[in-house]
Amino acid sequence: MASFRKRGQNWEYRIVFIDRQTGKQKEKSKGGFRTKKEAQLAAAEEEARINYFGFAENGNERVDHFFADWLEIYKKPNVKPITYSVQERNVRLNILPRWGHYRLKDLTRNEYQKWINELRGRYSEGTVRRIHSIFSTAMNDAVHEFQIMRENPIQKIKIPKQVDKSNKVAYFTREQLERFLESVKTPMKNAKYQHSIQYYALFTLLARTGLRIGEALALTWEDLDFDTKSLTVNKTLVYPLNSQPYLSTPKSKNSERTIKLDDSTIKLMRRHRINQIEVCLMYKNYKPAKDNIVFHQHDGRWLRTNVVREYFKEVCKRADLPVLSPHALRHTHAVHLLEAGANIKYVSERLGHASVKVTADTYLHVTKKIEDDALALYERYVQN
Repeated sequence: MASFRKRGQNWEYRIVFIDRQTGKQKEKSKGGFRTKKEAQLAAAEEEARINYFGFAENGNERVDHFFADWLEIYKKPNVKPITYSVQERNVRLNILPRWGHYRLKDLTRNEYQKWINELRGRYSEGTVRRIHSIFSTAMNDAVHEFQIMRENPIQKIKIPKQVDKSNKVAYFTREQLERFLESVKTPMKNAKYQHSIQYYALFTLLARTGLRIGEALALTWEDLDFDTKSLTVNKTLVYPLNSQPYLSTPKSKNSERTIKLDDSTIKLMRRHRINQIEVCLMYKNYKPAKDNIVFHQHDGRWLRTNVVREYFKEVCKRADLPVLSPHALRHTHAVHLLEAGANIKYVSERLGHASVKVTADTYLHVTKKIEDDALALYERYVQN
C-alpha cells in the first residue's frame, strides 16, 4: 500500500509490502517528484513490479526460488511443452543440485566457469551449451526483465570445444545399411507378431528419407501420396519421460516440408499398409491403428520411441554392426546423398534443416571431401 507526503517542494512515495522470501514486512520509498500525481504514477508502477514479479531485490533471491518461479510462471506458458520439459529437467538435474542454495548475487564467473569445465568432463559440448544457455537466459531475465540484478554474472563463459570431431556424426556405410535392413526383414525370435513388417518399413523409411524419428512416428496415411510419390511432414510426435505423448509442430519452420519418395520405398509402404490389416486379422489382441497412423503399437496407439530405440539396438547387435540409434539413419541418408553428389541445398531442404550452414557444419567431413573432389576435377580440367 502506497502513502505520499510532501517534503519541501517535492513529493515522496512510501510502499509497504511483505517480502516473499523472508515473510517479513519491508518498505520502499522514493522522493524528488515535482507533483503528487508524478509520485502516484511512479508508486503505481513500482507496486505493479513488486506484485507482478515477486522476486527479492538486489540479488538476494535464492537460485532455487528464482528458477521455480521463472520456469512455472514465465517459461511454461510461452514455450512448447517439449522445450519446457527439457529446460525443467536440466534445471532440476544439473543446475539446482550445484547452485540451488546460492543467492543470485553470490554467483561468480570464476566458480561458474570451473563448473562448466567439470560438466564437459561428463557431457558433450552440445549438452553443456544447452545447460549454460538455460542458466544464462534466466540470469539475463533477472537483469533486464525483473531488475533484481545489475548484471549477468555468467557472461562470456567459454565452453570447452569438442576435441575429437571424427565421431561427431554416427552413420552406416552403404554396405552396413544394406546389412542392417536385411537383418530387420527377419523378425526377432521373441517377437509376438512375426508376420508384421512394421519395423522393416519404419527403418527403411528413415534411411530413405532422413526423417526424424518423431516425424516418422507422427505420420498418418493421409500424409503419404502414392500418386505423386511424396510424403508431407507437418507434425512430430513428442514422447516425454513419464508423461503422455502428444503431437507438436515440427522442430523449425523449415521442418515443414514435402519429400519425394523413391519407387522401392513407395512399394514397401504399400506393402506395409496391407500388412497392417493382415496382422490385425491374424492376431486377436492386435488392434487397428488409431487416427490412421502409419506406425503403431498392438493397442493401436503411437509406437513408443524408447521401444523403437531398443529394437534398433537389437538389430544392430544381430547384424554385427556398431550399436547406434535410429537417428543414425537420418545421418546415413544425408551422408549417402552428399557422397552421391546431391546438391547440399537440396539435402538441407530434404532434411528440414534451419539453414544450409547447419547441414554443412553437421556433415563437415563429407562436404570437405566433396570440396577436395571438386578441386581435383578442376585441376584436371585446366591441365588438359
